Amino acid sequence: MKQSQRIVKNAVFGVLAAVVGGGIHLATILFIAKKVPVAEFGKYSWVLAFAMFFQFLADSGLSRILVREVATQRENQARIVGAAIALIWILSITVGLVMLALLPFLRISFEVKVAAALMGLSALSQFHASGYGAVLRAYEDNELNQLGYVLHKVVLFAVVFVALHRSSGLVGIAVAHLAAVWALWAYYYFIVTRFYLRAHLIADRALWKKLLITALPMGGGVMLRQLALQADVLVLKSMADFNAVGLFSGPYRIGMALRMVPETLALPLFPLYSRLAVESREKLGDAYRRSMKYFSLMSFPFGVFLVAWSDAVIRYAMDPKYAAAVPAMQLLGAGMVPLFASTLFPYLFAALDEQRRFLVSTSICGALRLLLDAALIPSFGFLGPCVAFLVTEFLVVGVWIAQLSRLGLRFSLADVLWRPLVASVAMATLLFAVKSLSFPWQVLGGAASLVVYLGVLWAVGTFAEEEIASTREGIAFIRPMLAYWSTTLRRKT
Repeated sequence: MKQSQRIVKNAVFGVLAAVVGGGIHLATILFIAKKVPVAEFGKYSWVLAFAMFFQFLADSGLSRILVREVATQRENQARIVGAAIALIWILSITVGLVMLALLPFLRISFEVKVAAALMGLSALSQFHASGYGAVLRAYEDNELNQLGYVLHKVVLFAVVFVALHRSSGLVGIAVAHLAAVWALWAYYYFIVTRFYLRAHLIADRALWKKLLITALPMGGGVMLRQLALQADVLVLKSMADFNAVGLFSGPYRIGMALRMVPETLALPLFPLYSRLAVESREKLGDAYRRSMKYFSLMSFPFGVFLVAWSDAVIRYAMDPKYAAAVPAMQLLGAGMVPLFASTLFPYLFAALDEQRRFLVSTSICGALRLLLDAALIPSFGFLGPCVAFLVTEFLVVGVWIAQLSRLGLRFSLADVLWRPLVASVAMATLLFAVKSLSFPWQVLGGAASLVVYLGVLWAVGTFAEEEIASTREGIAFIRPMLAYWSTTLRRKT
């Protein structure tokens, strides 16, 4: 299969997974938001943020580095994966014990503590699933990886639906998260051991040390990055109440659900970046610029829609009890553009083995975000974290672009952004024009606005002939993919 075909194949399955799995995930969040009081939804968001902190602490960038190591060292993959899985057990057990030791000292109700413990177990189980999923990502078999992503979201929605209809409350929601992650873990384990390799646990201290030394700077940066995305909830709770957390978390969880779109599409690019970093810095620069271009083009419609129709999003997707959160939805919508682009940079820095640069810049911007939260929440309440999010997302992406430029990967932000900006103005004009019409006309107007956006992009020459030709070549991925899996299945049966 040609590289262009592999890229298009992975992009197609990424988009399908983002639409189907991301849609189910968003529906799950909205279902929870509608079925529980605002304060209860705030507790759910706090528990989720608490658990994810320990997941990032345990992971330490190991699952990401594992993708790079398997992608570039196929001849030694069984030893690498076996040692990594053993290390994952050690790290997850250690961090899990720390989490359980901390819970009794938190000033929260017993129900919230139980939910936090279950959600923490779910987050640490996700670390194990990611270890096996790294093998699929390293092989660029995105169809299998994304099938697991959709499976996880389907199980989560189904168990959440049952839990809330049985009035299981916050603990029931936490159990649903745990059940969904265990299903994902079982799926990845079966696929990897059936079609790729059987990695036995290996106690290799030298390899553990190498993996940790390589992973820790990236893991620290990713942890701080993800913590910054969750810290708003934790800081807001410390300075306000669960009702304010709920009003912020409604729009914020919608934004984070949409973040699954770029994350899903960025994952299969990491093996490509890793290989190109070894083979040719020039080719890596081309891949970086093209990725940034398409991720930027993709982000603008989401941002414009959330800004222009923020009240409709709150009204239709959530509940009238979240009406006060409309300004938060607008601010978070504007932040979709840098948020989408930001998903590429951890993989680029890891491919270049420049994790320390990523760690330092992420630490500085994360600290600034916390300072802005603390400064703005007393005056602006739950809108304070929205402003902090918007400012720091633009800042950190700008810093990363400057850092990569110093490493030889140059990117002109102005050349890429002016075209989607023009197209977004046309799209927003139509959205505002149909905003006050009846629901059917709003649906038609929304669909027409996307057509207008794409039409303007085409009219201003956004897509080069080379990109169009490469896309046409890549579209023919179906036959090579079927031939590959037909051969693989015959060999494994």
